[in-house]
Amino acid sequence: MKKLTQTTILFLLTILTASSQDSPYQKAMKKEIAKLIETDSLPLLQQSANAFGRIAELNPAEWQPVYYQGLAYTFQGMDKSLSLDKKDEVLAKADELAQKAEALSKNNSEIVALQGFVLMAKLNADAVSRGQSLSGRVLQTFGKARAMDPKNPRAMALTAQMEYGMAKFFGSGTEKACGYAKESLAIFASQDEPALKAALLPTWGKSLAEQMAKSCQ
Repeated sequence: MKKLTQTTILFLLTILTASSQDSPYQKAMKKEIAKLIETDSLPLLQQSANAFGRIAELNPAEWQPVYYQGLAYTFQGMDKSLSLDKKDEVLAKADELAQKAEALSKNNSEIVALQGFVLMAKLNADAVSRGQSLSGRVLQTFGKARAMDPKNPRAMALTAQMEYGMAKFFGSGTEKACGYAKESLAIFASQDEPALKAALLPTWGKSLAEQMAKSCQ
């Protein structure tokens, strides 16, 4: 029992020490990332986009604030309550931010996956008129992200969603989409999420993969 207590105390001290070593930038980012991932409220998503914008202004060499700001706008663009014009407006901002993030961090699979997500959101905003012109670009962009990092679970989950939607639209089999969903979940399960969060790297998308996997059952 004594050994267990000492171990627990040591663990807590390690966490507190690591937390105390965070820079103001890291503290602000961790706080805002947690808020972004936990909300689906349009006002809160806009607050999150604004917060990441302020952080980006203070840290112009960092790609993560720009990435998460773009993600916040992309989440807004997926909201069904918005008009098409408003969706296009926020997704234009998301696209601009994704390009800016890429300029700051070349050959980054996460950023390319975000670019594909923005394209997919644009397609979903008006699937009837945009499906033919954007479907190929969406899949190509996700494929590029997977080629850069075959262990990127977000690229896998988003590919699964796109492939599943296309299969349903054309009345074809969903085996390919379900394979991507299953692979995405396996990658999520193998990752060290606390380490990723400490490095301010993306961890979102698991719920999407889980939803896709349920659709495949």
